[in-house]
Amino acid sequence: MTAQRNRTSIPTLPIFWPLVLLQVCVVMVFNGLPNLQANDSSTRIAMGSCANQEVKQPIWEAIVATQPDGFVFLGDNVYADTEDMDEMRNAYRALAEKDGYQALLNTCPVYAIWDDHDYGVNDGGAEFPMREGAEKVFHEFFQTPEDSDSRRRPGIYDVDYVMAPGGQTLQLIRLDTRYFRGPLVKLPKQGRHGPYGRNLDRSATILGEGQWAWLAKVLGEPADLRVIATSIQFLPQDHQWERWENFPHERQKLLDLLKEKETGPVIFLSGDRHMGEIMKLRADDPASPGFPIYEITSSGLTNAGGGRPGEPNRHRVSPTNFQSRNFGLVTIDWNSSLVELELRNVGGDVVDAYRIDLTATE
Repeated sequence: MTAQRNRTSIPTLPIFWPLVLLQVCVVMVFNGLPNLQANDSSTRIAMGSCANQEVKQPIWEAIVATQPDGFVFLGDNVYADTEDMDEMRNAYRALAEKDGYQALLNTCPVYAIWDDHDYGVNDGGAEFPMREGAEKVFHEFFQTPEDSDSRRRPGIYDVDYVMAPGGQTLQLIRLDTRYFRGPLVKLPKQGRHGPYGRNLDRSATILGEGQWAWLAKVLGEPADLRVIATSIQFLPQDHQWERWENFPHERQKLLDLLKEKETGPVIFLSGDRHMGEIMKLRADDPASPGFPIYEITSSGLTNAGGGRPGEPNRHRVSPTNFQSRNFGLVTIDWNSSLVELELRNVGGDVVDAYRIDLTATE
């Protein structure tokens, strides 16, 4: 397993941390089912996105209290929006100085991808002129090893393996949806940023040729469960903001690749939208790879209130989306093959939850 820890300007921070499987006893009831308890046969991954470094970030206390085995930063990890790399480094420095974030670094490994605001430009893609500089700053802060494959190629995509107590393997795939992404299709009467339509040019891409080839390779590697981190939402098809459906052939290409590799159920982690929700693509959906696909969106750690309450989403399993600050939890009980997806608020209370049976075929 490779585990990244954030690089900061504070010299006392360790560079690498082993994965520590900690126990926490949380007994709550949601939708009539007791929450899965983290124990010797479980793995717990926390997640979040959209953390404005210029404001207070009290949510880290609630995240640390869950004692996660890892934290996935899903992008907009800082709000830089700049072509000046010194300004971008200052934004990361401000994050590093947050006591709550330091507490997280002392608790578990941090795995990161970027989204648009830490990439450098709102809704940005391959056209961003400073993408190489932004990539360098990202690798500096998150301490990507100098000999890492991720350092040797364009983009920040990577894969990690989290070993469970019983020897099971969680494959954590981290995608880059910015560096190679083609142009968004603007709709009539569009505002400064969105809404967007579907780009039907089949040569337009989200991942780029090299990342697609890499993804096909890693999906062929053995794993007991695969989790894919993607900054923008993967499943939603009904809203008109950033999402994989802006490039429908790319969305279907990934679903087809999951079918080809016979991965079984996959859990997507996403951010970006400044709200939270839990989704499922049923196995009988025409686009499905033949087994269920799940997604939990957690956004944001500081910036929330995006979209609309009850925004249409045919794949959402909950009555509505959650509009306040939130973080996500994925708890895997390897003995029972059950996974619980949770959204929690800034106080650590469960506001949405959905249980997955990995042996289910629908």
